[in-house]
Amino acid sequence: MYSVWKAIASGFVFATLTAGLTAGPAHAFQEVVAPGKTATADKLFQQASSRAANLAATPYVQPAADLPKAFDGLDYDGYRKLRPRPETMVWGKTGNPFAVLPLPRGGLYNNEVAIYFVDAAGKVQLHASPAFVDFVDFPSATDGQRAQLGASGWRAITKPGQAGVGYEFAVFQGATYFRAVGHGQTYGVSARALAIGTGSPGGEEFPRFTDFWIIEPSNPGTEDESLTFIALADSPAAAAAYRFVLRPGSDATIDVAAEIHPRVDISEAGVAPLSSMYLRGQTDPHMKSDARAEVHDSDGLSILSSSGEHIWRPLANPSQVQMSAFGGGIAGFGLEQRHRDAATYADSEARYERRPSVWIEPVGNWGAGEVRLLEIPTASEYADNVAAFWRPTDVWRAGSVQRLAYRLHWTDAPPQAAIARVMSTRIERAPEGTRLQRITIDFAGQPGFASKDLRPDVWATSGVISNIQIIPGADTRVLLSFDLEPGASPVIELHAALADSNSQQTETWLFRWTPE
Repeated sequence: MYSVWKAIASGFVFATLTAGLTAGPAHAFQEVVAPGKTATADKLFQQASSRAANLAATPYVQPAADLPKAFDGLDYDGYRKLRPRPETMVWGKTGNPFAVLPLPRGGLYNNEVAIYFVDAAGKVQLHASPAFVDFVDFPSATDGQRAQLGASGWRAITKPGQAGVGYEFAVFQGATYFRAVGHGQTYGVSARALAIGTGSPGGEEFPRFTDFWIIEPSNPGTEDESLTFIALADSPAAAAAYRFVLRPGSDATIDVAAEIHPRVDISEAGVAPLSSMYLRGQTDPHMKSDARAEVHDSDGLSILSSSGEHIWRPLANPSQVQMSAFGGGIAGFGLEQRHRDAATYADSEARYERRPSVWIEPVGNWGAGEVRLLEIPTASEYADNVAAFWRPTDVWRAGSVQRLAYRLHWTDAPPQAAIARVMSTRIERAPEGTRLQRITIDFAGQPGFASKDLRPDVWATSGVISNIQIIPGADTRVLLSFDLEPGASPVIELHAALADSNSQQTETWLFRWTPE
């Protein structure tokens, strides 16, 4: 059974997720002579890891503050005027499986990353031309300023030039942030390569990508149509090398292999971190300032334990910052968007029903640790206020090498078990003059689920649970409802599930109740 950590005190301070979006100087690599994409990637990864080890053995150097004045201080709208030119995509010729479009510096992305392109023969070329940006809205920028603008990241496009088929499916920009979508999805939850100190009272450190080596894709129609690249990351606490393999489709996948070299002892590492937004939903009866019923990129944290237990923790917009920890071995975890009905969101512009779920599948043994969930109060849908990640139990020692691998699935429906899943959680406001809360959980199972002889397993760490009811619905749906009288308790951990006489028949539902 997963244990839940206590809430953090209200005096906790958390750094904004946009802090530290910087990149460092270019580091030239030798040409790679080994033919073939796999051999080339292996060689580049070895070189990047060696470079990271060398960086970690020396003091950290802050990136140069060298953004040209003409592009300094841009707000969101100003940065959008630095329009990348699609016709300048690398490998953008129709018929190629992938293309890459560099993105300019400016706005939140003020420091440069070096982007190298590696051809089929292993030749490495630095992409340094300003020609990929349209400067029509910056007529006063000099040629020298334009040439010094540089890149802050890049976009990945599949099937370039094929109308109705090709689309952008991934973007790598800012610190070690990246996002992806499956076909028909829209960007939502973000991933990062590494997090350090997330949820720490001492503040968070944001490692940053400094260099990318993107390998020319194979011809279309091959058995493994993928885009492979190597990345170098750096921060005061660690330097790291990453190998990424991107595969688009109805469900996009990204394979990640990392070799992380700590500069200092790291006790608060965050592996496979995810960032998302949750403003309001059915778990937040106090959020009445928005006419839309629900506003979120993700609505819950899903965990599959190594013992086979399926956990569902609905997200919330709490009144104060709170951290939860779920201990034990894991087979996977992720942030999901389970509500797929457009009417749930009533937002034809944001299209929250099309935001992907992200499922993280560890490769190999990650050792002891726990999944952490950070929830930050927010009054806006324009900033991420949710983070989820794996925190190792063991301290990463300076001079060591931490090797990790995993796969991210960007999907509408993460892997599902035969047991019933939680489809929604509704918390109703207490009647006038009481603190009583009515909590209703909607479970969806296989055909015949509603006719099973089900028994409730409901408990709380404090307060009083009463009026437990199981209400069969359609063939596959069952509602479990109960009342919570919290008394004077400031925090209550709740647990609920349904079982028959032999075994648990649903996910384990967990939730942290706090006063409005």
